[in-house]
Amino acid sequence: MMKWDQKYELGHDRIDSEHKIFLGLIIDFQEAAITGAEKEKLIRILNEIVKYAEFHFVSEENIMTENHYPDQQQHAHLHNVLLSEVRDKLHQFRRSDLAANDVFDFLFQWFAIHTTSEDKKLVGYFHGTHSES
Repeated sequence: MMKWDQKYELGHDRIDSEHKIFLGLIIDFQEAAITGAEKEKLIRILNEIVKYAEFHFVSEENIMTENHYPDQQQHAHLHNVLLSEVRDKLHQFRRSDLAANDVFDFLFQWFAIHTTSEDKKLVGYFHGTHSES
């Protein structure tokens, strides 16, 4: 079973705490799928993941604006692409075109790759140019 790992820690309290919640929702989805939860429950968790992603991305983008992050436009574009992809996965899952484990694999890859690449650059910029707030 997947769990929070220090390799996902970026060193920015607010972003790290939001990432922990986000990963927790992905784990909830995985656990519900493994234990054979009803499809409706899995869809509810996926809806929560979409809503939390929307919130988290706005939160991160506000942090970028406050800190004059130079790559904000590109990072925000990636957020929009990711949201579009996760909504598409939810739609496919709802139609039974995608299995729960495929949705989980997508969510985990999405979280792991975005966090350890794009978000790491963002926090690296903060640490290089600003004291953390």
